[in-house]
Amino acid sequence: MSMGHNDPRSVPRKEDARLLRGQARFLDDIEPPAGTLHAIFLRSPHAHARILGIDASAAHALPGVLVLTAEDFPHLAPLSPDLPLAGFAPVPRPIICTDTVRFVGDLVALILAPDAYIAEDAAELVLVDYDPLPAVVTLEDALADGAAEVHPQAPGNLLFQNRTATEGFDAAFAAAAHVFREDFSASRVATVSLEPRGCLARHDAGLGETTLFSSTQVPHLLRNTISTALGIPESALRVVAPDVGGGFGMKASVYPEELLAVAAARKLNRPIKWVGDRQDDFLASSHARDMRFGVEMAMEADGTLIGFRLDVLANAGAYPGIPFGSSIEAGGGPRTFPGPYRFKHYAFRTRAVATHTTPSGPYRGVAAPVGFMALEGMMDRAAAALGLDRAEIRRRNLLVDADYPFINASGIRYDNGPHHALLARALELSDYRGFATRDTDPDRLRGIGIACITEQTGQGSARYRARGLLRIPGIEAARLKVEPDGSAVLFVSQTTQGQGHLTTFAQMAAESLGIAPEHITVQEGDTALTPYGSGTFASRGVVAGGGAVITAAETIAAKMKRIAGHIMEADPADIILRDGVAEVNGVPGLSISIEEIARAAHAMRPIGMPPGETFGLDTTQHWDQPVSSVSAACHVAEISIQRRTGQIRVERYAITHDCGRMINPMIVDGQTHGAVLQGLGPVLMERLLHDSEGQLMTTTLLDYTLPTMLDMPDIAMDHIETPALDTLGGVKGVAEGGTIGAVPALVNAIAHAMRGYDINIRAIPVRPETLLRAISTKDSR
Repeated sequence: MSMGHNDPRSVPRKEDARLLRGQARFLDDIEPPAGTLHAIFLRSPHAHARILGIDASAAHALPGVLVLTAEDFPHLAPLSPDLPLAGFAPVPRPIICTDTVRFVGDLVALILAPDAYIAEDAAELVLVDYDPLPAVVTLEDALADGAAEVHPQAPGNLLFQNRTATEGFDAAFAAAAHVFREDFSASRVATVSLEPRGCLARHDAGLGETTLFSSTQVPHLLRNTISTALGIPESALRVVAPDVGGGFGMKASVYPEELLAVAAARKLNRPIKWVGDRQDDFLASSHARDMRFGVEMAMEADGTLIGFRLDVLANAGAYPGIPFGSSIEAGGGPRTFPGPYRFKHYAFRTRAVATHTTPSGPYRGVAAPVGFMALEGMMDRAAAALGLDRAEIRRRNLLVDADYPFINASGIRYDNGPHHALLARALELSDYRGFATRDTDPDRLRGIGIACITEQTGQGSARYRARGLLRIPGIEAARLKVEPDGSAVLFVSQTTQGQGHLTTFAQMAAESLGIAPEHITVQEGDTALTPYGSGTFASRGVVAGGGAVITAAETIAAKMKRIAGHIMEADPADIILRDGVAEVNGVPGLSISIEEIARAAHAMRPIGMPPGETFGLDTTQHWDQPVSSVSAACHVAEISIQRRTGQIRVERYAITHDCGRMINPMIVDGQTHGAVLQGLGPVLMERLLHDSEGQLMTTTLLDYTLPTMLDMPDIAMDHIETPALDTLGGVKGVAEGGTIGAVPALVNAIAHAMRGYDINIRAIPVRPETLLRAISTKDSR
């Protein structure tokens, strides 16, 4: 339930017609040129081993097969994402392994053949002589005394570490009436985008230029990283992201396969195509959220928060990810933890731990879903201990209007946030007070959970430099040009994977230009066309990309008003652009069409341009968001558990949400619905499992269970729009809040349902067999 679809701002998405009619062009839809070689990557079967030798003679006997190893790419420089700041271990990642492999899936060789099937056969014939070495797989393994080192540059297997405490922390904790403690953990998960990764590289030897088609979220960052590794000018490489079948952060990382495809295409002067399969995806695409949160919470006698102490561990895998580095989860967890609550005292120790597993990277919400599971779990535990209603303890600690602007305990600025209104409305939508009357089925245990969350969005360059990230500029850009017929083309440095950019950015530009959104074409994802920017990740689209779009649109609108004022002999300050015309405010009937203005700007009207005005309606504008914009939400989940099986069913779900001024409420609803489902999966079913030697045992969709629409509850949703004060257009990001809130709300609901049983719900996923064991133990007494 949401009013978004009835809002006049909810114009239909431009993207949908071609996507639904099968007219999209994904990576594998691109017809490979004649002479294309198809790639298969030979991956290590060991989590840790020395490479003693590679024998490719049998593979080379197959027609048209080439096997390339590190020896064939001597000039490929390893990659390091992190700035040389205190706390970071300087660990580079080789693009192709030379003498040591460090996870199952690490790249050992590139097999090329006239078709992918021959390449698959050839890969089976390549013999690699490995000397297996001890492997550390879990956080506990890696931190144990005498553990095998993943990298000599990272003693103790610590890729990143940081600790801090606010002034007076120890004294405040010592004086607290109550201190509660708990440990929370989450299993490692995979993104599992609908389309696995892939790329197609074409080299023009005559021009010395290479074009790379890649299913990426970050075309400009990918181009920069590849050109650095290969030692070629960025101007000699064009990166194009065609339609991308889901990314969710995983495709915002840069991977060795893309670099090797370009290197091979340039070396051989042949097109190189690689389309990963689902096993490639599980083995080599970034994993996420293998985390532990040890939490201590101090409170006054009445349940008022004093502060928190955290001990955070994040399994970073075998290498720092590119470009987000080793700190993405370990740094993000403490940074996002304070949420919507008012407290002064905060201390944390956080560590990113190297293991012999697939490198970790961003996935929708990054560490925040686990962090809020811990934060909101602590609020429920305190409420139970103090005899308070779970909603009441939150009311006592949520920020209020008088607190703003507010700098939280981790240094993040909040310009506003209707947290009390969000909580009140979510309780109303969910009929929280009526829960007891619905708890009637003797065969099912029922529970209801609350989560009040914030989402940090729209980060700019200052935030990425503070995080020690070298390869993320943090800026976005937009080029806008109005054609002589009055239509417009908008080139944006972002790239879409289904978020609705082509619609939303057109709407944002239309607000200033007076041109209908359907007459504004948005183009993204091509470094040859779009201005330089960071790309799409971390809920930055509408804030950072939108900031550039608004700036460009306002620049062109101001010029159109000057031209219109010159033609109509009116003050440009009195010109209003709307509905395809420029009108003079207060003078009925005096107007000129935007097409006529555009024709004048292109020297196609008798009356010329204003004195000193240049021809054309074309501008490129950059935007660097100075501070993060903080969205907020409240989720209330109601679940039931079948006593005989332990199976969990989501019965009801309510969300209230504030993402600032909404551009297209229908798109906001869609983003939130999908994000909730991506929160449900890690709580109820999703987990990647390794054996003790580092073998990944969940490499197919038979082993790694995903939620479907049959698991999706009906969602009652309402929005409270609180325009941001720190962004252009009053917008806040939206993409990750649904996942961030779903995880703690569902975990708290399960814990509430199991309140009469001897079980502590503090780890996800929550498996039916775990619940059934606790239910059977008590019920059989």
